[in-house]
Amino acid sequence: MKMKKQIRGSIMTVLFICFLTGCSNSQHLKTTNVKIANELYLALEGISDITLSYDEEAITFYEADGSDLVIREYMSEDKAGYHADVDQDREHIHISEGGKPLFKNGFTRHIEVYLPVSYAEALTITTTDGNIDLSGMALQLSRLRIDSTAGDVRLNEAVASEIHLSTTSGTLKLGSIAADTIRIDSTSGSMTCDELVGSVAYTSTSGNAHIISAIGSGSYKAGNSGKLRVIYTDVTGDLAFYNKNDDISLTLPADLEFEFEAKTKNGKVSTSFREHISDDGRTTRGTVGSNPSVNIKVETRNGNIEVSQ
Repeated sequence: MKMKKQIRGSIMTVLFICFLTGCSNSQHLKTTNVKIANELYLALEGISDITLSYDEEAITFYEADGSDLVIREYMSEDKAGYHADVDQDREHIHISEGGKPLFKNGFTRHIEVYLPVSYAEALTITTTDGNIDLSGMALQLSRLRIDSTAGDVRLNEAVASEIHLSTTSGTLKLGSIAADTIRIDSTSGSMTCDELVGSVAYTSTSGNAHIISAIGSGSYKAGNSGKLRVIYTDVTGDLAFYNKNDDISLTLPADLEFEFEAKTKNGKVSTSFREHISDDGRTTRGTVGSNPSVNIKVETRNGNIEVSQ
């Protein structure tokens, strides 16, 4: 009798393990077995504004072969109610995510967007946790806006009249960005950019910003912390930098002539043009060149300032 109980117990244990393993394998298959579930073809003739709004889905952009906007949704579970909602009128197209399972463990969905190169109007993309990848495209638009909460944004090349990029805690990885007005907002996310051309308004709470080459004018403000490192190769208007609790590193063109002012409370100011400026303890100011064309103002409270030409 004791032997039978032991055998029965062993069998139950094996069955229980198999059950768990089966569930685990089933869950793995459900998570990885993602197939195309929905495909949309939308004509863009007369369209002046495209908006895509998703939650935690990754969105990747590609150049379309034809003239239609193509949306492909890949899902691990296909139901009509999970397909995108499309709201279209004469000039606007708004595409938003469809439903999800009530218990969405293992449910995944990602989006491919095929945008015609000929489209030159407004484009808006929003996600919460989803990554937005436009690294495979060169955009020429009237207006570009990208809003992300925690997802990363990759943007290789974009030219527009207006560009507005924002993130809460994601990273902005930018290539060549050019616009008349450029607004970049970040809470705790970091931003890197190869080339930034235009009038820039940058604000952050605690994210780092590193711009390898900038052309134009701008205002940069870090409300709490996060290093600001910007190299300007051409300055066409005034520049203002503020960082409450971190450092500012600014490089200016060698031939730039400007009025300069730098303030810090608990930090030090170092420049490569000491002979042109004076220091009264908290404020460093002076004139570089005989015909200054712009004003450069830099301020920290608890950070160091380094400006060089």
